[in-house]
Amino acid sequence: MVGRNFWAVKLEDGWIVREEGLPDATTKHGSEAEAWTAANERAASCKGEAFLQGEDGAIAQRQWHGELPRDIKI
Repeated sequence: MVGRNFWAVKLEDGWIVREEGLPDATTKHGSEAEAWTAANERAASCKGEAFLQGEDGAIAQRQWHGELPRDIKI
């Protein structure tokens, strides 16, 4: 199963966490720290990745929670 990704994104009135590929916010938060924690918790439960989007739109942090890929010998 492929993991699901969650983004913590700044809005004018706070922070949201949204699941990648879905149009609506998953949860709303008052601070960056709360949103980043929520994104990580959701990503960990789905074996996905959490992204923190900075106010400039760039990825400020990312955290992988999935299983490591198998070791491939070349």
